[in-house]
Amino acid sequence: MQYSLPYFGEINLAQLEEYYQATTASGVKLDLNFEHTSVDVRMADLIKSWLQDIEQLDNQNILAIQHDFATGEGETRDYIRFYIEELENEEVAGIVGDAGSDEEKSTALLHKLRLKRVGFYPDGKYGTADFAIFDYTIDINGKPCDQLLVLKWKEPRQLAEITWES
Repeated sequence: MQYSLPYFGEINLAQLEEYYQATTASGVKLDLNFEHTSVDVRMADLIKSWLQDIEQLDNQNILAIQHDFATGEGETRDYIRFYIEELENEEVAGIVGDAGSDEEKSTALLHKLRLKRVGFYPDGKYGTADFAIFDYTIDINGKPCDQLLVLKWKEPRQLAEITWES
């Protein structure tokens, strides 16, 4: 059964491939990862709704990241601090401009985070319990850093955790 998904186009729900990839107009990479060779229309509808709401979910993620940073309870503050401690002053200035104190640099770096990739795992591919994984990065010299701030979502649309991965 053919089914049309935003960004991906037509896929056959009865003969799924393990991996599909696409890119949004803003350059965010998307991938679908399937453990099984078929899914029902209900699951396809669910995936479709997530894809249609990518921008809204991105906005929710940014708010969650900012809250995590402000409270200092999660990994966001350490992730941002990594850039200040590991990069040369000129590199940090190239990203954030004339920010003075470390706190100003941290805030500026926080605002430089951008969504790089969203991976969907609707049927538990790779043993993951997460439905969607959003990878955020900061660009250094115009290229995304391999250090990622990762937001893991469960279905129904519940943010499970924010982690730092590379």
